[in-house]
This record gives sequence, C-alpha cells and structure tokens, in this order.
Amino acid sequence: MYEVKLDAFNGPLDLLLHLIQEFEIDIYDIPMKSLTEQYMQYIHTMKQLEINIASEYLVMASELLMIKSKMLLPQSEEDEPVEDDPREDLVGRLIEYQNYKAYTEILTDKKEEREHYFSKHPTDLSHLESNETWDENQTIDLTKLIIAYQKVKNRVDYQTPKAVEIHKETFTIQQATHVVTERLADHDEFNFFSLFHFNEPVEMVVTHFLAILEMAKSGLINIEQPKDFEDIQIYRGVNYGVGNG
Repeated sequence: MYEVKLDAFNGPLDLLLHLIQEFEIDIYDIPMKSLTEQYMQYIHTMKQLEINIASEYLVMASELLMIKSKMLLPQSEEDEPVEDDPREDLVGRLIEYQNYKAYTEILTDKKEEREHYFSKHPTDLSHLESNETWDENQTIDLTKLIIAYQKVKNRVDYQTPKAVEIHKETFTIQQATHVVTERLADHDEFNFFSLFHFNEPVEMVVTHFLAILEMAKSGLINIEQPKDFEDIQIYRGVNYGVGNG
C-alpha cells in the first residue's frame, strides 16, 4: 500500500478552522452536528485516498463525537443546575489557535520585510574623542553673544559702501583664531569690539565671530558680558596654550 503524508493542515484545530470559515459557521455558536459531519467526511476521504492520518486527528474526531452526543442529551429540568456548554472548551481552544495563527502571519510578514534591510555594526569612534576640558563656571548666554555680534555687524553695515564686489575669500577662520590667540598672548583679556576698525568687510566680521565661537567651545577662551547689551570680554580659557608648546 502506498501511503502519503498530507501536510495541508497543521493539526486538527487548523482543519476545524478551515471548515468553520468555509461553511461560514459562527465560532461562538458551533452547530456540532454539521461540523462533526464535515470533519468525519474529511477523515473518511483521507482513508479512501490511503493518506496517512495522524493520531491527533482521530483524537479530535472522538472529542467531536462526544460533544455532539452531549448536545443531543435532553436538557435538565428547571429545578436542576444548568450544566456548562460542552462546546465551551473547544471554542476557547479554537479562538486561541486562531489568534496564534494570525500573530504568526503578522510576524512572518515582518520577518520577510526585515530581510530587505541590512544592519551595519557600530563604528568605533573612540579615536575621535577629545581630551579637552570645559570650565563650566565660565559660560555666557548664546543669545547675548549673538546680540553683541549683531551690534558689530550693524556698525560695519552702516560704514560699508553699498557697492557689492564678488571676490575670493582671503581671511579664514584659522587666521582669525591666530589673531585672537596672539592678542591673548600679550593681554590677559581684551574687548571683543577692539578686534575691528568698523571698515572691514562683513565677511571678516563673520569669520572672527565664528572663530570665537569655536575657540569658546574648545575651551581655548572664555567669554563674559558684565551687563546686558554691553561689550564682550575675552579671556584665556582652560585649554589656552594646550598643544602649542
């Protein structure tokens, strides 16, 4: 005899769900007679086709017949306690299996979607870490610094001719940093506005301002404004001179 193992269903609960969906049966009010007949017809068909039937399918067949038999028993008298619905346990298992099956499909879809992505391992950036220190006591509100910058920029705008010339940048942040560093080499502190004659191009003012921000961030200088809208004082920072000598 040639036997074939049928894997169309993943167990008897899967087969029952298939029958319930195919015949549009209410899972919460299962007509046991109809469902049992459809299930037994499937088992009988498998035997005729000489397909190997797992024992769990036969166990479920026995359970369905038992539930069907209980449903055929006459109902209890009114003065006797009402027995539990014999279908209750089966319905609970079917609903639980149905939920697991739905979750499995969702997870399978997510797995297939995730297979389209490639995860990159973290890059070691420890060699880029800085040993610079920051003096938290020497801080200034960025808003105040921007106001001071705007005051200088406005003065330059008033005294700069309105004719526009396009030319290659000739003054860099490195040069502005050097100017500030050299000024602090001769003075413990100096006035922010003293860096300008107020006839420089706007680009030079901007370059000085960016250089001062970078130096303050690196701890090379400290900046302080005694009162609102007053000038900015520049001091040597905790990292001033580090690595220069």
